[in-house]
Order: sequence, then C-alpha cells, then structure tokens
Amino acid sequence: MSTPVRLLVATSNAGKMRELSALFADVPCTLLSLEDLAQAIPLPDETGDTCTDNARLKATAYALGSGLPCLAEDSGFEVQALDGLPGVRSARVPGGSDERRNAWVYAQLDARGSRQSRARFVSVLALARSSGEIVHVAEGEVSGLIAPTPRGTNGFGYDPMLFYPPLGRTFAELTQQEKAEVSHRGRAARLMHDWIRTHVDTLSS
Repeated sequence: MSTPVRLLVATSNAGKMRELSALFADVPCTLLSLEDLAQAIPLPDETGDTCTDNARLKATAYALGSGLPCLAEDSGFEVQALDGLPGVRSARVPGGSDERRNAWVYAQLDARGSRQSRARFVSVLALARSSGEIVHVAEGEVSGLIAPTPRGTNGFGYDPMLFYPPLGRTFAELTQQEKAEVSHRGRAARLMHDWIRTHVDTLSS
C-alpha cells in the first residue's frame, strides 16, 4: 500500500482546520496544519488585492517553506452597505478577536444609520505542489443578511453576523454538518476535494 500524501493546510486556526478535516475526511491524504510543523514558517505578506491573490500567495510560500504540497485558503466577509468591506482585509480588521471584529463591522453599519444589509462570505482555496507551482484553485460563496445582533456560538469569525434565510439561523447557529453543506468554505472545499481525489498521485511529483 502506498504512503498517503502529506498535505499541509496553511492555517493555525483550529476552527478552520476542523471544518476542512471533516470536508476532506475521505481524501487519501494526511492533513497537517501549521501547528504540526517542527519549525515555524514566516507568515507571508498578504499583499493581494483579492482572496484569490492571497490564497495563491500563501499556498506557494508555505509549500516552498515546508517542502510539502500545500492547500491555502483566503476568505472574506463582504457587507453590501459598507461597499464590500471588510472584504479581503477581513482577518485584519482592528480588534484582534472575533468579537471585536464583529463589533467593528456593527459600528461601521451603525455610523451609516442601519444594520440592515445583505452580505456574503467568499472562500478561495489554492493548491500548490512542494515546488510552489499552483495546480488548482477553487472558489465558493454564500449570501445572507446581517443579523441585528450576533447570534450563536458554533462558528468562528463573522459567523454570528450572517443570517442565512433558507435555514432561518446565523452561521454560528448551524451545526458543523449544516454549515459544511451550505457555506462558502464547504462549496470551495467540495470542488477542491473532487480535484484532489482525481489527481492525488500528481501532488508529490
């Protein structure tokens, strides 16, 4: 039996790693997070103008730094009433915690006089061989409404803010299985999952 391909997932976020591990459970790869590496790899500057730019940048940098094929994600939370903010800068909103970033978005909306707005999550997954070559990119998105106040404790990031009308709950009120079926990350991961299952033998080349 051949040894499973070791695939680095370029994240130290436990919530994101948990979601991706569940979504890739039947892929013939051993998933590693940045926490599993013996030596830390410097965080690359996320200078891209889009989530696609940053996902590709991170996949290449961490593949070269680790010597492993690497799957990197970049995601954004885009609020229509804020002209798409925080968008590609979602992880760098001032505050340093999910609660404070959520509060920052609500404060921006309050300054404009209303919390009513459509919003969407965008996720881009980029896959690089150990050489740094990008071999596949997958994208997913999901739209909803800004909840009047944050609700739920099941998710992370901006999940408590996005109310998803088809299920009548915020993303932080969904179970992991429900979220995986409808989320931006779930949609991008299913596309990437199918590509990896077909091309897994090429990742170590």
